[in-house]
Amino acid sequence: MFNFLKNLLEKAAEGLPGAAASHQPWQAAGLSEPQFMAVVLLLQLSHADFDSTEQEQQLVLHYIEREYALARPQAQQVLAQANQLAADATCLHAYTSKLKVLTEPERLALLNQLWQLAWADGSVDPNEEMMLRKVADLLFIRHSDFIKAKLANQPAAG
Repeated sequence: MFNFLKNLLEKAAEGLPGAAASHQPWQAAGLSEPQFMAVVLLLQLSHADFDSTEQEQQLVLHYIEREYALARPQAQQVLAQANQLAADATCLHAYTSKLKVLTEPERLALLNQLWQLAWADGSVDPNEEMMLRKVADLLFIRHSDFIKAKLANQPAAG
């Protein structure tokens, strides 16, 4: 019953003027919902240690440009909208549920990108690792693949 009401309200909101405009930047850039949710998830991870640095923001911006072949202005618009959504986020499930349509290699590639972001400042905060474990569980990624991704993206000592 609850899901029925939720779906009904979501469909009604889609028909309201201005409702489509709230999704315009990422849709106008040609991103699918799972692609945009991946960007939001990256930004949620950057906030997990309560210290989202410019380096992390730039890493996400480069990811958007590289993975989705967007020009800098479009990528910046997508990043701004994703930042807003990530700042308002209350749980991971709302975003990871949209990512379950990804294939296993795509989910593993996303996990690798998440680990690169977590290691961006040279160390992984316990909150970042906890979030990555939850994401891996929600995306049905095996623990062995989780560990492989962590080790593969760890910066070389020295």
